[in-house]
Amino acid sequence: MNKLLKELKRRNVLKETIAYLVVAWLVLQVFSTVLPIWNTPAWVLQIITITLALGLPLWVIFSWHYQFTSSGIKRTEELVNHTKRSKSNRVLNTVIMIALVATIALIWINPGVVASVSTEKLSIAVLPFTNMSDDYSNDWFSIGVTEDILTHLSKVKGLRVISRTSVMQFKDSDKSIPEIAKELDVSYIVEGSVRKQNNQVLITAQLLKANDEHLWADNYNEDLIDAFKIQQEVSQKIVKQLKIFISPEEEKDLNTPATTNLLASELFSRGRSTADNRTPEDLERSIELYKEAIKLDPQFAEAYAEIGNSYMLLSTYGNMPWKEATTQAKTFANKALAINPNTSRSYSVLAFINMKNKNWDKAEELFEKAIEINPNDATAHHHFSMYLRDKPQPDAKNFLKEITEAQRLDPLSKPINNTRLHALLVNDQLEEAKTHFEKYRFLQRPDYIVFNEGLINSAIKKDLRELIYSYERALKDDPDNLYLLYSLNKYYTCILLDRNKSMHYSKRIFEIDPTNTRYIVDKLNNFYYNKRFEEANKILGDSALMDLLNPFQKNVILHDYYAYQDDYEKAQPYLEQLKSLNLIGYYSNKAWSYSKKGDAKTTYEVFNMSEYTPMDYAKVVCFAHLKETDSLFYYLHKISNYAKLDFKNFSLIEINGSSAIDPYRKDPRYIEIMKENYFPVETISN
Repeated sequence: MNKLLKELKRRNVLKETIAYLVVAWLVLQVFSTVLPIWNTPAWVLQIITITLALGLPLWVIFSWHYQFTSSGIKRTEELVNHTKRSKSNRVLNTVIMIALVATIALIWINPGVVASVSTEKLSIAVLPFTNMSDDYSNDWFSIGVTEDILTHLSKVKGLRVISRTSVMQFKDSDKSIPEIAKELDVSYIVEGSVRKQNNQVLITAQLLKANDEHLWADNYNEDLIDAFKIQQEVSQKIVKQLKIFISPEEEKDLNTPATTNLLASELFSRGRSTADNRTPEDLERSIELYKEAIKLDPQFAEAYAEIGNSYMLLSTYGNMPWKEATTQAKTFANKALAINPNTSRSYSVLAFINMKNKNWDKAEELFEKAIEINPNDATAHHHFSMYLRDKPQPDAKNFLKEITEAQRLDPLSKPINNTRLHALLVNDQLEEAKTHFEKYRFLQRPDYIVFNEGLINSAIKKDLRELIYSYERALKDDPDNLYLLYSLNKYYTCILLDRNKSMHYSKRIFEIDPTNTRYIVDKLNNFYYNKRFEEANKILGDSALMDLLNPFQKNVILHDYYAYQDDYEKAQPYLEQLKSLNLIGYYSNKAWSYSKKGDAKTTYEVFNMSEYTPMDYAKVVCFAHLKETDSLFYYLHKISNYAKLDFKNFSLIEINGSSAIDPYRKDPRYIEIMKENYFPVETISN
């Protein structure tokens, strides 16, 4: 082996190979820049690339037998003396140096040459195909064509594909291609149209650069049954036009449709669009649509996975208990994997469930699997970012990295943009957070705008009172806004401990909406806190007011009326009534009641119930009642560390407003934690 290396070195084979590679790279960069100016077909550059690749082994053989000298090309055997070989080396060194200087110059003139090929993926958005049919009901078919092409392309790892939820916002848009490309931050756009008539379908598709320059277009007039074949062909041609190398597995994915049943595909598209609304009714309707699709195609793995996703979401956006929802979600996610082990949505659903169940290692494994299969799944990146934020050893840096990737894939997603704002705040990137907030302000609901503006100012000024000031400014423009009044009612109690000011806003809510129970509950809690039980009794005796409360509210306030007076015997029947109304609410109130009573044994029994997982906030309040100071501050520190990562402080705000904390407000440990989280300690410790 050593003899071979010495011989290669003597014959300058290694140097000449390096020279060839450098010059070949330069040639490719020059041609890839110049050829598009002349509108040269893509195959020309492909031929040049193949020729240079095939030329490398021939060049190595040539280098073994011949060398460059100042007097021309000579056979190696003729260069017998050291002087001739040195001259040959000098010529070769000169060639390499010239090539390297040219390379550096090219990179200096156009730094994007290296960056674009080494770090940045090609990026593309598939805009909703226009329905050219007279029948509006064919709109779903057009959407299905769009989504199928998008789904095929999203499996190509060398391509960043914008999520359907963002591109669908440009349906029927009159914005220009450059405007859309800039808004979505992509270098290429696919657009087209669909005309469906009887059993025929005409599909037009075109690929454009971000500057509206046409790269490729084609028309397909086929039998309706061949629609899936057209979608595959369009995807393949786009990949070829973008000169992306794809693996055999990716090529197989491009050639394999999720279903071959047109109606099943349409029902699937309708299901996803319906689920996007995130209301309980729409999530339940999406499940029905997916199940109809499965009846038509029992091997439709993606439909099973989306049923699992909708069930999982019902536990968050609906009233379905977590255990019931996740049992269903896991069943359908696993059915999808049994049909197709590469169903990425199933892995992200199972990962999310494991994350919420605190099976951290399994959750990470499943998230990574989902992203490996489909790196363009914005939801998987979003949920993985939440995992990085919530796990026992939080990772703020990668939390921001993952949510930034999610936002690049789905730039117009409201929840993703909101999470990214909080990730920027967590990482102390305050100016970028402010810029991000202003750029995507148009996406946010009015209530989120007020809240996030207050959060940003709180972070910049390190003062949580800025949250209150934000709501007060908004209230000047909309004095009867119940959401603003309710928020000020809460924050004056929980941030500033100003219960009189809080009651002012609560009273205003009741004046605007006499049926609003918030005023009744707040007023009673205020009376309980200040031990004004005679005044509370007058409200409890007003049947007109009490009839406004639902059964759960009524039993809670009657229980609390006696519990605050330490009359637990009279409080007990109202507590037991909660069991049939809301099991979680029952256990939560039971832990609070027994801890206030000083019954540690029963409190711990409730905490250990298999069907109840107490929030850390509830534990702090209960340990405060029980005067178990070490446990109290353990969970308070835990919540504080999480609050820094979530940057919403909801649990700390609730804790600070609890009367159970009153004995600890002057404790240096409590003051330090609250100060770290921007609470006005001079107010809350008095």
